[in-house]
Amino acid sequence: MMTGSTKTGASALMMNARFLWFLVNATYQLLPLWLMYHLHAGWPILITIAFFFGVIPFGDIVLGDSKSRLGSGGSDGFFLALLYLQGALHLAVFVAVVALAASGVVPWPGSLLAVVTIGMLNVQCPVVAHEFGHKLGRLNQQASNFACAIVGMGYFMPQHVLGHHVKVATPEDCASARFGDSCYEFIVKSFPAELYGGATLEAQRLRRRGLPVWSWYNNVLVSYLMSLAIAAMLIAWLGWAALPWIMVHHLAAWFTLMLNDYLQHYGLLRELLPNGRREPAGPAHSWNTDTPLCNLLVLNVQRHSHHHERPMVAYHELRDMPDTPRLPTGYFGMMVVALIPPLWFRLMDRRLVAAVAGRRERVNLGRHGHRRLERLLSEHGAATA
Repeated sequence: MMTGSTKTGASALMMNARFLWFLVNATYQLLPLWLMYHLHAGWPILITIAFFFGVIPFGDIVLGDSKSRLGSGGSDGFFLALLYLQGALHLAVFVAVVALAASGVVPWPGSLLAVVTIGMLNVQCPVVAHEFGHKLGRLNQQASNFACAIVGMGYFMPQHVLGHHVKVATPEDCASARFGDSCYEFIVKSFPAELYGGATLEAQRLRRRGLPVWSWYNNVLVSYLMSLAIAAMLIAWLGWAALPWIMVHHLAAWFTLMLNDYLQHYGLLRELLPNGRREPAGPAHSWNTDTPLCNLLVLNVQRHSHHHERPMVAYHELRDMPDTPRLPTGYFGMMVVALIPPLWFRLMDRRLVAAVAGRRERVNLGRHGHRRLERLLSEHGAATA
């Protein structure tokens, strides 16, 4: 059992690790952009790509699931301050990369690669927004709206909280991927549904409270007005050349958010009960991983089963849950795998069948993959007979 002094020491170590990792995160995004501007070259963005999509996945493969070694810890006050710092970083790199691209000092292929890369990394904005959105007070709510505004995701919080958390791991949930669907099929279907769902659910929330939909109480509307204000200020500063780069950044962030959704619940289904209702969402309905480097970047959201079981628990207090479906490695590595559908299916489909113990009724099956599922179920049954 840990003593008080031991817990204090562990908490201090965790806070130091998180702050150090924040500095590393900032350095590997801002320094290459600075080099690009001064060298008039596109190659420095490869440093960012190599670190986030090479070094981190490789490190997580080597380290494996960390369990509690680099897990939770840190005071609420520290974590709140870190959220503000993280939000400021996302805004800073967004402004910096758009300014770089609009300046024309770097050849357009390098600018395009830089804007797409920063957009993908700014997918962490909804994680920051989620944490602010679960805290009381108008200031926290507006901070949540602003974090979403940086990537043009004003729809996110209502859709995530009122839609995804209610319907998770069912065919009705547009954020739960089905077995046999590639990430590209999922993203094409999911994004319009999530955008519509966020706006609709926020309108329903306001009507239940007797509040006008077209008002400052509408968080989706407020967040998108913030997005427009940010874009207007960038255009006023940089000219209309900034507008296409703003859109490319947002598209990259949207794509990456859908890609993360694809990882988190692929093929998992809440069983239909005799009364016609779905079983309650539980730990078995989310894919988990506890790799340390990616966890430090995404604030433990990889502990996804605990997040769905206790959605009001702050991310820094999330715990890894044993005996849950496990991804082979962290999110950054799995995003790369998901972009190559044959590799994804090869790594994940047998893992899915094992996670549901060979029960067809627990597989969220899409339009494709029927034959593959039947074959894998037969193989699983023969192996366990």
